[in-house]
Amino acid sequence: MANLDATIARLKALPETEQEAVAAQIDQLLDQGAEDLLTPEQWAAIEARLDRPGLFSPHEDVVRSFRDRFPR
Repeated sequence: MANLDATIARLKALPETEQEAVAAQIDQLLDQGAEDLLTPEQWAAIEARLDRPGLFSPHEDVVRSFRDRFPR
């Protein structure tokens, strides 16, 4: 609970308008609860695409491509 207490202290140190803005964002997150933003059908479609071999480039290839195109 110490992290929550520290965060609340930081929030209380903000100007009131910023406190209200952050509180509104927190309220929105709490109202959403643990619901997913995607339906089970949408998750299934994404997972099916990710499971197809050769559809996506490995991370190392993407990094190498960017470094080749944009050297420092």
